[in-house]
Amino acid sequence: MKWIMLLGMSLCLAWFSPSYADNDGHRFPMDLDDLGLTQQQHRSVEDAMKEYQQAYRKYHHQSKQTQQDINGLFLAPTFDTESFRAKNLEMERMSIEIRVRLFERLHTILTPEQKRRFIQHMREWEIE
Repeated sequence: MKWIMLLGMSLCLAWFSPSYADNDGHRFPMDLDDLGLTQQQHRSVEDAMKEYQQAYRKYHHQSKQTQQDINGLFLAPTFDTESFRAKNLEMERMSIEIRVRLFERLHTILTPEQKRRFIQHMREWEIE
């Protein structure tokens, strides 16, 4: 979940194009300027991110209710394992589906070389 939020924030930064690089070439870890996005790609990434943000807001709102349901299951006099499992899997599936749609969009936007560079970004973000 942490890297999803980092990915979202980083992609939001992608279309702002501020220069985070020092004179020695060190770049800000979530800066995607080195991908060399064209103006059209920037617009497409921006559209994908807007869609991602809307879906994530909806997910976050729904996950609050689901979490309350999960809490209720835990507080019940008897523990309903199947319902608890189903509610947790529902939250995971929704989160995964949001990521799949984002990555599917990015896959159509980025060139093969940009995809390789983007993978490196993801590795860096996972380490941080």
